[in-house]
Amino acid sequence: MSDAQSKSPIARSKTAHGSHERKAEKGKFDIVFILLSVCLVALALYFVPRALASTGVGFLSDGSGMSKLISVVTAALLGWVALLPAQSYKRIVELLKGGRIEWRKTVKPDRDTVTKTTMMVLAISIFLALLILLIDSLFGWIVRIIIN
Repeated sequence: MSDAQSKSPIARSKTAHGSHERKAEKGKFDIVFILLSVCLVALALYFVPRALASTGVGFLSDGSGMSKLISVVTAALLGWVALLPAQSYKRIVELLKGGRIEWRKTVKPDRDTVTKTTMMVLAISIFLALLILLIDSLFGWIVRIIIN
């Protein structure tokens, strides 16, 4: 190997650190793309509803459901487009695909189990609410006795 080849970054990365250095070199601007994506999402969530409200169309008025939907979809698309060049974006996609596969593997409860569990949660919630009401009333009664 010539002296010029041994000093090149690619030749050095192959000999010294293998392919890890090249991967780090490719992904070194990922934080820039992530920050750009976050900024674009924030700007879209701020400006898109105002722009839609200024059109004067009733169903796009500020605060309407359609305005919120368009704003969120626009922000998500801008964030996604800003993340496309990032190397970590591919890992995020792989993570989401893996999550979808795991979701399919999970055992979903049947209707009877969901109904029973919901009734238990409601019963415990009502019991705790009544217990807190009782304790609060007791403390209120004690304070009234002390004050008067």
